Amino acid sequence: MFKWILRGVLALLAVTVIAVVFALEPIAKFMIEHEGSKQVGARVDVDSVDIKLYPTHVALNGLTVANPQEPMRNLLESEKVSADVDTKALLKMQFIADQVVLSGLQMYTERSTPGTLDGKLPPAKPKSDTSLPGITMPDPSALLAEEQATIQAEVDAIQNGFSDIQSRWQSKATQLPEQAQIEAYQTRWNELKKKNMIERIAGAKQLRDDIKADLKQFKTLNEDLKADSAEVKSLTVRAANLPADQSKRMLSKYGLDQGSEGMLRFLLGDEVNAVVQRGLSLYQETMGNMAAKETAPAEAPTELPVKLLIRQVLIDGYQMVGTEKLAYSGEINDITDQQDYWNKPITMALRGGVDQKSQLVIDGIFDQRNNTMKSVFNMALKQLALSGVSLSQSPELPLQLEKGFADISANFGIDGDTLKGSAKGLVNQAKLLVANAAADNKSANLLAAALEDVTKLVMDMSVNGTVNEPAIKLKSNLDSILGDILGAEIKAKLGEVEDELKTKLSSDYGPQMAKLKEKQNILGQYQELLGDREAALQALMKEMI
Repeated sequence: MFKWILRGVLALLAVTVIAVVFALEPIAKFMIEHEGSKQVGARVDVDSVDIKLYPTHVALNGLTVANPQEPMRNLLESEKVSADVDTKALLKMQFIADQVVLSGLQMYTERSTPGTLDGKLPPAKPKSDTSLPGITMPDPSALLAEEQATIQAEVDAIQNGFSDIQSRWQSKATQLPEQAQIEAYQTRWNELKKKNMIERIAGAKQLRDDIKADLKQFKTLNEDLKADSAEVKSLTVRAANLPADQSKRMLSKYGLDQGSEGMLRFLLGDEVNAVVQRGLSLYQETMGNMAAKETAPAEAPTELPVKLLIRQVLIDGYQMVGTEKLAYSGEINDITDQQDYWNKPITMALRGGVDQKSQLVIDGIFDQRNNTMKSVFNMALKQLALSGVSLSQSPELPLQLEKGFADISANFGIDGDTLKGSAKGLVNQAKLLVANAAADNKSANLLAAALEDVTKLVMDMSVNGTVNEPAIKLKSNLDSILGDILGAEIKAKLGEVEDELKTKLSSDYGPQMAKLKEKQNILGQYQELLGDREAALQALMKEMI
């Protein structure tokens, strides 16, 4: 009987173990997709998950992470992600591994279905009705609609600045010596003058000390008044200049502030913005998010003060550049959500090229040891043969780099949220092609003819601002060519857009700004009050000499 019972228990254990092993993988797949999508704000999909126990090995097959900024593209996709992980750490919600292998990595690939969480495409941005032949100009109303929150935030900041200063001085005014106290000082002095010399000298000393203490307070208040008066003046100027400043900011943000010097950016603006935003999205969803440290819950103590600890990630992948397959491999080292644990930054190094040539070098450092992520990224690409690279998707002027040899260098730094960087590109033996320029569009045909004679393309891009609002400037040797053809006409149209923006801003926010400008004298009464009471005390001090 005991033998049968033992066999039954062993059989039950075997069935339980098998059930757990087979159930782990679909549960893990669901959790990765569900939690990953929630964190990224876009779909995270996995074809399958393989899990082996003792030692615990996890592999994600067919991982794709959609770009929340571009629903029809992926931030990245990988054929396989695998690692041996610490089982005990997993039970404590920690991911600890000596090495993770990331195979078949690709960036910014196209999707067949939207990567939004609800599976629907967001509504398309309104198109402009105002256009220069061959070039579409932005609609000021659409720009204002997109920027309304930012503009209102500036209005609120000015309003709050005035309110804070006014509140401070309402409080400080209650700390001033009252008129009754000044009169009491005068009464004390009048009484002292009636006494003998010894009593008068002793009493006068005490009275002077009391008055000096009050005058010292006036000195501090006068310094505060001077600083706050300067701030009031600054806020008043901001209120007066809001329409002009905000229109310039918007033109700069959308690449429309460079006139004929930025003609290539004008033609390629959407594509340039997309490239920069993809890189910043990838940064925010990987390294950038690690700067937000979390404290482990008190009820779940862990052996190590981390949730993520990976000594090395080995990477191999490729990127299609036109018709060329640019392969690369490398590593990312010392990844953790608590960099103080190792007291060294995350580092990245990738190398690659076409047909095993050494053409691509990428290095990066991501340092969050002082609670603020500081990142430096460098890239160099030499003599990459390009063909069939689309530069502009404009239906009126579709511009393509048919062939050429590119040398590109880039350097970017991010300190917290502040962004600064540059990229330089040189394409020799270039052949630009404008495919099917609008036949009835004189400007487009003039541009097409000019571009077909170009054999060298030189580009210089600078990026400043913040991670969420990068300010991009792009110059090139094409600027003078394109500027000669369309520069004057574009400047005139841009002037019209800027004038309309200013008019709309003045109409929408003018009354608010006028009321705020009236506050420029809010400190006048306090300045007068300080002056009168300080003068009274100074006069009394002179009388006592």
